[in-house]
Amino acid sequence: MNWFCLRIVGLYAGILLAANVFAAAAENPASLALEHFRRGANFGNYLEVPPEQNWALTYTLDDIKNVKKEGFDHIRLPIGWHHYAGPGPAFKLSPVIFQKVDFIVTNSLNEGLAVIINIHHFDAFTSDPDANTAEFLAIWRQIAKHYQQSGGKLAFELLNEPKDAATTERINPIYALAISAVRETNPDRTIFVGPGRWNSLDEVPKLELPENDQNLIVTVHCYDPFLFTHQGADWTGSATETTGIIYPGPPERPIQPKGEHPNVKWFEGYNHLPTNENPSSKKAFEARMEKVARWGKEHHRPIHLGEFGAYTKADPDSRARYYKDMRETAEKLGFGWAIWDWKAGFKYWDGTNPLPGMRAALFGKE
Repeated sequence: MNWFCLRIVGLYAGILLAANVFAAAAENPASLALEHFRRGANFGNYLEVPPEQNWALTYTLDDIKNVKKEGFDHIRLPIGWHHYAGPGPAFKLSPVIFQKVDFIVTNSLNEGLAVIINIHHFDAFTSDPDANTAEFLAIWRQIAKHYQQSGGKLAFELLNEPKDAATTERINPIYALAISAVRETNPDRTIFVGPGRWNSLDEVPKLELPENDQNLIVTVHCYDPFLFTHQGADWTGSATETTGIIYPGPPERPIQPKGEHPNVKWFEGYNHLPTNENPSSKKAFEARMEKVARWGKEHHRPIHLGEFGAYTKADPDSRARYYKDMRETAEKLGFGWAIWDWKAGFKYWDGTNPLPGMRAALFGKE
């Protein structure tokens, strides 16, 4: 065999090796598991609400059936387990919360839906991780043991939106402990892990995950452009009291923010810049999501967009255009996604039907 033939054979072998490595990375357990978590809806304002408060919604079997009927393939279930934990060192969880979670998990799995259960709004932990790590781990050991016989369509998400003192750097070693705790009883369970600053896209490169665990999915959240998605929301203060913001910008007539607004420059851009440069457009999230996608490929970690949505104070057409852009961007990049939410303040479902434009935005059909 001459030198040229040897080079061709060597080059072909190298291509095959690279293809095999890529295929192995693409087919690791987490990448295979992501196929169950492509199109989801959050059951928000429910089990994460403190039990002594009376504003929680109730989700029924009809909700689960309608989620399936609409074309979603999974439910993300936010849960405030810490509200039901007893004193340390055991931090024993009340059977009450397991009964409520079991209802959603069992019926969803029976309908062929996958489910993500998490720890949601554990503010004591995110305010002081060191003081509350023992409870965090104890809760996960109990959850893991309770669901160890559940099938592969049930996944655990360690913590919703780490914030405050729970920075990405601080939470990395605690995540490693929690993953180890779950693996004691669930060696093959898919686990979702998200970075700090409320699961920020920009924090993903700071994540440090156990290299020997290939069944981890990285979850991120994105509500940008925030002044559009949260317009009229009373829980975000004066920053979002200006309504009438459309998506995408610019508007036909400039609008002025109410009061002494901290985002005057944002409104200047919104009022005057063309759509491809406008802050109320894909420019707010597309490039940042692409950066996360590149990181995911480099580290062989699939990505799930666990929350995105627009409050119903936005006009229906703008909401639909926003959801469509977010969904198409996520799918183009290979992300799974879950909208916030099914029937609360950012709702898809009005109790009988999808809100105007939402089915087409998320599924490309009316």
